[in-house]
Amino acid sequence: MKDLLGQFKEIFEKNETFREELMKFDRTVKSPDWGFFVGVLRLIQGRILEDMVSREHTLLDEKEKDVAQRTYYNINQILVFLMSPAGWIKKRSKWSQVLSNQMGKVKPNQRKEQ
Repeated sequence: MKDLLGQFKEIFEKNETFREELMKFDRTVKSPDWGFFVGVLRLIQGRILEDMVSREHTLLDEKEKDVAQRTYYNINQILVFLMSPAGWIKKRSKWSQVLSNQMGKVKPNQRKEQ
């Protein structure tokens, strides 16, 4: 799963059209009309958390618990990506400057190389 999302990061870094479309999606997800969708994704995150702290989960043997935790982690990464693709990529990419510029958020301490 990590490789799957990593591929999105690589495509984002190399493909201008994909980057532009992903930025459009990111802006769309942040619009008020998508509040319900994002709320559902957050609800799923909450249910995962509830399950991870449940008695049933804590009683699993170590191997089963490890598999469940890895699965939940990967699902959570997908949910975070869907809620904020640009934010997810920004945290994992050398393209934080590109994202900042495209989103109009250039930090004062970011200067161009001479």
